[in-house]
Amino acid sequence: MLLSQSQRFQRINEYLRRGAAVPTAELMQTCKVAERTLKEDIAQMRLRYRAPITYNRRLGGYHYTESFDLKTVEIELTHQDVSALKNAVVTLNQFRDLAIFSDFRGAVEKIEQAVRFRLSQPARSQVYIAFEAVSPGRNNELLDLLLVACMDRQVIQFEYQKYDDPIPRLRTVFPHLMKEHRNRWYIIGYEIYPPQLRVFGLDRVIAHTLEATTLPFDPPPFDAETYFRPALGVAVYDDPVGEVVLSFTRKQGLHFRAQPFFSFREEDILIDSEDEFRVLLRIIVNQELLFELARLGSSVKVLSPQGLIDDLIRFHQQAVELYEE
Repeated sequence: MLLSQSQRFQRINEYLRRGAAVPTAELMQTCKVAERTLKEDIAQMRLRYRAPITYNRRLGGYHYTESFDLKTVEIELTHQDVSALKNAVVTLNQFRDLAIFSDFRGAVEKIEQAVRFRLSQPARSQVYIAFEAVSPGRNNELLDLLLVACMDRQVIQFEYQKYDDPIPRLRTVFPHLMKEHRNRWYIIGYEIYPPQLRVFGLDRVIAHTLEATTLPFDPPPFDAETYFRPALGVAVYDDPVGEVVLSFTRKQGLHFRAQPFFSFREEDILIDSEDEFRVLLRIIVNQELLFELARLGSSVKVLSPQGLIDDLIRFHQQAVELYEE
């Protein structure tokens, strides 16, 4: 009975995992193929999922040059599952050069090999989906130290210079977590002097001043999900949640429903007609929301609250003034 290519791959893998070099004739016999087909199979195994196969003339056969097992790719997944995994791997690969992710870099590579095997695609197959490239941010090399400080509940000290400050200031912070937002990293933590919850952009930290300390400190409890849920961005939120009403045309509303910048419930839809899509967002009004609405330009109209309307008008007027000077 003829074996399929995937079955032959498994036969080759089984023999090579025994450790000793396997003669060409033995592999041809177990796979029931000619030498040319065997060599093509081995070439495909190397190409599709980087099987470390080499031929050793002194030993008289093929063998793995390092530990490898094709069975690690035998996961019971649907084609849709594997396609989703492929997209996830592309996303993860954007961060693979960050030191903080080095521990699972090998895991990502193994998943990538498995996905290629299931989809029978070579390593350099046609690209059908392109993700936005992520450029490494300034001071990303500090993520390792910060991760350890968060996990070990250590206090950190660093000099921090805001964009509008002439000189940096020393900060003493208990770090709760690190958050990535718009391709930039932030430290969310409790500043000890003065005591308050703060957010620090990693790009504004003076890198060589960052160090973990043994200063004992018991910060107030912090719930990241509760903290971030009601607002956009990473800013500290002292204001209460407000009600923001937005109006879109029918077409613009379809775009917003497909990819909303903030989540809403179906019962928050106030109007959904041929002429207008109107929605209520329960959200903290902060600068990040102002920037997001400004980015949408004429595709959205704020109906309330009046304070946000005034801020948005002022924002656009200041932009217009730059071109009128």
